[in-house]
Amino acid sequence: MAHLPGLIYDLALILITGAVTTILFRIIRQPLVLGYIIAGFLVGPHLSLTPTVADTENIEIWAEIGVVFLLFSLGLEFSFRKLKRVGGSASITAVVEIVIIFIAGYFLGMLLGWTTMDSVFLGGMLASSSTTIISKAFEELGVKARNYAGVVIGVLIVEDLLVIMLMVLMSTLAAAK
Repeated sequence: MAHLPGLIYDLALILITGAVTTILFRIIRQPLVLGYIIAGFLVGPHLSLTPTVADTENIEIWAEIGVVFLLFSLGLEFSFRKLKRVGGSASITAVVEIVIIFIAGYFLGMLLGWTTMDSVFLGGMLASSSTTIISKAFEELGVKARNYAGVVIGVLIVEDLLVIMLMVLMSTLAAAK
């Protein structure tokens, strides 16, 4: 219970900074996601010009809670009917994209002199996408109801499912080594 005041202070700092950047980025008509990234930079421990968070562990707690809410909101909008409608093209696109990015990431890691396993993990990490950020960007732009947005979200969901399987496979390979 002793860490609660720091946790509340950090939440207040995050919310106030997020609100200010939201207002500012709406005024200058820029994506809110960019504003949130800048807000995180401003309150982070690496910039001493602004008030910073009390404890970075608190931020990890709030980040995990935030991810839960983002994924929950994405799950509320998820529909197997929509996915089935775009399933074929979304699946082919997702597989091709993952394979190309995975291979490019692997060769980039090898070019940097990394080990094979590190290069494999780099390829896997680069192959993942941020479905929630793109979904929120579509919502912000008012294009979420358009056909292409459904296809893009379908591709991203298939990608997420494939990347989860890829990450499980890679962690199993790393543990076996």
